[in-house]
Amino acid sequence: MTTVRDETDFAEPGSALWWQERYAERSRRRPRPGGLTLDRITAAALELIDRDGTESLSMRALGDHLEVRHTSLYRHVASREELLIETVDHMLGEIRLPTPEGHWRAGLEAGAREFRRVLAAHPAVVPLLTTGQLLGPHALRAREHALGQLLGQGWRPRTAVHVYLTLTHFVIGAAVLDAGGAARTPSQRAAMTGLFASLSPRTHPFVHRNAELLNSLDGDEEFEFGLGALLGGLEPLHREETAS
Repeated sequence: MTTVRDETDFAEPGSALWWQERYAERSRRRPRPGGLTLDRITAAALELIDRDGTESLSMRALGDHLEVRHTSLYRHVASREELLIETVDHMLGEIRLPTPEGHWRAGLEAGAREFRRVLAAHPAVVPLLTTGQLLGPHALRAREHALGQLLGQGWRPRTAVHVYLTLTHFVIGAAVLDAGGAARTPSQRAAMTGLFASLSPRTHPFVHRNAELLNSLDGDEEFEFGLGALLGGLEPLHREETAS
């Protein structure tokens, strides 16, 4: 069967076609004994990003960190853009997948919290989650695991996919907001409370009245509330699907 290529998607790093070509290339490549590996490269790149931020990462800086000539990195990644995409997937490999036993909701809660833990450990990498499709080997490992859990506990395939994607996007969205500064410091929260309280109760009665409450919740509390509301709303749907 011939793969139809969309001109806008052709070989674009992070796209489905790019990942497909990467997998084919990896299956043909034979590792050199004692040589560099993609895993070692992306692990070092993640260290540099955690320490100095994404903007500081270059092929030359990574080569220096690994104590190799930076040109040797191009055997594994063709560009800095490809390196960043592969590094995101390497980060996802830190996710500890929950055991498949137990109630479906407990498994999804554990998976969502673990995903959030990994993202919180690498805030500088979080914005990169939206630069390419999460289709690397570690991302697919998590996708396969989650879908297997859902399908194994009675969810219909179409609904299982919706549940998985909705929960994944919720976790990523929360992490992106936190990494972008939504997780405010105490002084920033106090300033925002002061702003809300200073608003006229005539024009903004509800914001004015709830000025303190609007800034009393931290990111973790907001996340847990959203996760509980999301999964709680799925309970009746699961009963309906397993009853029919």
